This record gives sequence, C-alpha cells and structure tokens, in this order.
Amino acid sequence: MNKCYIASGWFSPEWLEELENIKTTLDNLGMDYFSPKDENLCDPDDDADFQDQVFSGNIRGMHECDWMICNTRNKDMGSIFEAGYFHSMGKPIIYFCAGLPEGAQFNLMLAASGNAVCTSIEDLKEYLEQCLEDETVVTRRYGGKIE
Repeated sequence: MNKCYIASGWFSPEWLEELENIKTTLDNLGMDYFSPKDENLCDPDDDADFQDQVFSGNIRGMHECDWMICNTRNKDMGSIFEAGYFHSMGKPIIYFCAGLPEGAQFNLMLAASGNAVCTSIEDLKEYLEQCLEDETVVTRRYGGKIE
C-alpha cells in the first residue's frame, strides 16, 4: 500500500475534524498520503487560471496515488467526483462514513465501487492495519442496506 489520496471536504468544523483524524490515523500507521486541503487550496474568488491549476493539481495527485479514502460526510460533490474519477482508473477506494447507524442505507454506486466502507475512525484504523498486514487493500464489501 503506497500513497493514499484523501477525498474529503473540510468546510465545517465537524468535517475538518474528521479529515484531521483520517490524516492522524494514516500518520500513526506510517502511511503516505496526498490531501488536497494541504496541497491545493482555492479561494471562492480566485481567477479561472488559478482554479484550473488547483483542478489539475488534484487530478495529478489522484494519478500519483495508489488508493483512496473518500469521506462521504454531507455528500461533498468534489469528493464524490474524485471517487468516480479514481474508480475509472481502476484504483481501490475505501469509503469513510462516520456514524452510519446500524441498519442505515449506503449508496449503491459507492458500495459497489469501494473495497470497504468504514464507519468510524477505529474501524478505519483496524481495517488499515489488516491491509498493512496483508500488504494489499483488502476487499470488505459493504453488506448493509443500500439506497
């Protein structure tokens, strides 16, 4: 398991906390990652040329990464776009959906495109430890209800 692309919004305190917890988990496991928040920030009033640079930088980041963690909190359109793009490259995706209650529905397209759905930071940590032990992104398809 080489470099991870983290697809996640950070546009609320809750979102930012989840992103930082994901990054801390990867750091604690010694895993390398690319986080658009830390690499390519775009202000709402940046000009089109700069917007294009940020977009290209994130696309390049996805090509340079081997697998993805996608935070599905609030169904951020950018993160969902990144997951679709990543899937089209045939690279593994782990979806992170903190707080998904027992019996809750998860999106069919995401469930079918992902190698796993982790519903807490502890679940993500345990899953990634298993991946490191097996030296691969383990497939653990979501087995709950879908929407």
